[in-house]
Amino acid sequence: MQRIVTADIGGTYSRFAGFNFSDDKTISRLNSISLTTGSFSSFDDLIECALMHVAPVTNSSWDAMVLAVPGPVREGVWATLPNVPWTADITNLRKKMPGTEIHLINDFVAQGYACLLETELAREVIQAGRAEDGGVIAVVGAGTGLGHCAIRKEAGDRISALPSEAGHAAFAFCKEDEAGFMEYLLEKTGSSYPHNDLVVSGAGLSHLHAWLTGETLPPENIVSRIGPESETTEFFARFYARACRNYALSVLATGGLFITGGVAMRNPFLVNNNYFREEFINAPHYRDILETIPISLVCNEDVGLLGAARYGMVNLRV
Repeated sequence: MQRIVTADIGGTYSRFAGFNFSDDKTISRLNSISLTTGSFSSFDDLIECALMHVAPVTNSSWDAMVLAVPGPVREGVWATLPNVPWTADITNLRKKMPGTEIHLINDFVAQGYACLLETELAREVIQAGRAEDGGVIAVVGAGTGLGHCAIRKEAGDRISALPSEAGHAAFAFCKEDEAGFMEYLLEKTGSSYPHNDLVVSGAGLSHLHAWLTGETLPPENIVSRIGPESETTEFFARFYARACRNYALSVLATGGLFITGGVAMRNPFLVNNNYFREEFINAPHYRDILETIPISLVCNEDVGLLGAARYGMVNLRV
């Protein structure tokens, strides 16, 4: 039996959970806690507080700790987090907890690992298809920004994961009725170019709705006022699908596409519609491949914690 403590650290909230893995790789969850990231003066303070509450075991009882953070992880030990005044660095933790393997990984690498779980992850089918054995799996998720990861399961338990910062790549506006929104977005945000994070995210949904209706509202208020057939839904679904199509073609995601992130997870109608499906397969040369890619919407809010636990189990040196 191995014990693994995991974290999904964000700019606003950080969630922690402990897990047991039995010898047959069955996963069971221990206690969990959510903390306000900005309430702590340092990364080490945040982790110390979490460990006091997450499970009734001592620090030395953890076989592994896996901390998932937004942004690129440098040298395997540190990362600069968006919207957080301090750096995540596991160097001191490794000194304080010598009996525990400690890993710092990108948050979408964690989500990618979770998407390989067959039974623990609730899903909603967006497009049926045929996953190719050994094919690359794409994970794309809109929340505060737009996260990406490519992952592939190989022989045995070996998993290859490629984190990405494609959220900062340019978004392609390509239809006449979209030109006005691009101009509005650049003027409103002061950005030098339209990138995926600006368009396919909670903030992007707010900007889009304001451009279409003149109403400036937070995303949670917008989704209570629109429906599956609204103009806001049509545009946003089209944009989300285009971002997914671009990434699926970039990594040739014949193993499937998983959509994560709070925007769609809490409001499935934004992606589970024909606007999304028609835009996703709209490629002049590769429509046939795109039509065969199975697309699933992940419905577990704890996907990052589950994936970090799976990462710990796969990479635990015993």
